[in-house]
Amino acid sequence: MRNRILQFALVFLVAGGIIWGLYQLGYLFYVLTISATVVPLAVIMIIFIENRTAESTIAWFLVLIFLPILGVIIWLMFGRNPRRRRRNRRSHDERKLLKQAIRPVRSLAVSELPPNHLKLANTIRNFGGGGVDVHTASDILTNGEETFPAILDAIRQAQHHVHIQYYIYRNDETGKAIREALMERLEAGVTVRFMYDGLGSYMLGENFLRPLRDAGAHIAAYDPISSPLFIFTANFRNHRKIVVVDGKVGFTGGLNVGDEYDGKSKKFGFWRDTHLRLEGRAVKELQATFLDDWIYAQIESDDTWETFAGGESIHQYFPKHDVTSDGAIQIVTSGPTSKDPAIRNALIAAIIAAQRSIWIATPYLIPDNETMTLLRLAARAGLDVRILTPGKGDSFTSYYGTRSYFGPLLKDGVKIYTYNRHFIHAKLFLVDGKIGAVGTANMDIRSFVLNYELMAFLYDTESTEQLERDFIADFDVSIQLSSNDYVKRPLRFRIFESLSRLISPLL
Repeated sequence: MRNRILQFALVFLVAGGIIWGLYQLGYLFYVLTISATVVPLAVIMIIFIENRTAESTIAWFLVLIFLPILGVIIWLMFGRNPRRRRRNRRSHDERKLLKQAIRPVRSLAVSELPPNHLKLANTIRNFGGGGVDVHTASDILTNGEETFPAILDAIRQAQHHVHIQYYIYRNDETGKAIREALMERLEAGVTVRFMYDGLGSYMLGENFLRPLRDAGAHIAAYDPISSPLFIFTANFRNHRKIVVVDGKVGFTGGLNVGDEYDGKSKKFGFWRDTHLRLEGRAVKELQATFLDDWIYAQIESDDTWETFAGGESIHQYFPKHDVTSDGAIQIVTSGPTSKDPAIRNALIAAIIAAQRSIWIATPYLIPDNETMTLLRLAARAGLDVRILTPGKGDSFTSYYGTRSYFGPLLKDGVKIYTYNRHFIHAKLFLVDGKIGAVGTANMDIRSFVLNYELMAFLYDTESTEQLERDFIADFDVSIQLSSNDYVKRPLRFRIFESLSRLISPLL
């Protein structure tokens, strides 16, 4: 009770200070008062009729009430309904034609899987996931020390094309090493398409890009911040990490390109992350995802759907490349303009299908109510539910926002581990030691709804066995929290968590 009184007193004190400041402005006080009342009310009405989630709606209401002018600006940049985005008619039509052209070569659901796995795979597909493929080999790449050499090796063996897409790409030692490898293949006549997110890689300047462009690379920024439409796209970022070489070898996972992802950052030091190498037919799904994003984003290139799927081109970009392998792979993508939040629904379906254990690694844990409830129910039902989060955060709000969800989970028996070797950025999911997921999506509302993401689901492969070994190794160097320790945390931590939790639906 005492803590609540202090919180309310703090709120009224801040509100009183704002009103006093406006009053000192004299005549402008009336103008600003009217503006700060009418405009936020109009925005509140827009949010209200959009029927968003209750958490998101309440969070926006509070921001607009207590920070009306700033709240309107934040809403214009980060709060607009993603389905109201302006579309480029040409790119929209080209992407539609591409999907139609490549449909015959994409993966289909198969019956070789065990019945329980096939049921889950078909459920995920019905919610918007891709087909399931048993002709793909996968390798878990643990940390930058395994990931970047594997990517460089694949690029250096390219014969026809290299497609590369990242949310964050740094102009540093790691970024330059990949650039040099791309330029070597350009000199050999290989086509290179290089795409980066316009906000995540906003520091990637012309000094870095010019050598690539001069060597003949096609370059595109996904919704760059220089665009006059930035206000409509700022909140909907392309968080995918994809590399495709000759349509035969592909990479995806948690690592962006930069020295910190290779453990060279002074701030973070050791960086724990996981990437995935694919070889075989499932690479077609990575290719299809990249090309869909490319046609939307490309400005300098005149690529059309026929460039990739017309005539003989389809055999160059979507070649037959079957690999004998146990288990199966299923690629799932989603984004703010998707009909359904496919990745979120896929993870929920996997949680429901669990019979023994659910292990999750995520740097940001901001779940929606349904996901939160299912995890708690699974723990109460006796399943081994574990969540691995960073012991050291890279963002104040995400770190304390994540910790604000620990209480109910711990109370219901979920085991929470905080990684004790600096920062963990891996996005991993493992059910019963048999079904795994590796990709770009965090366990948060932003990845579920606002970002363009990609996850690869692995069914009973050697990679799921490697995931289990990596999980166990990570648990061994982590600290398991107890409900008692969490309850006894300092008051300042509770305040930080409450403030971060308040805006967590907006993160």
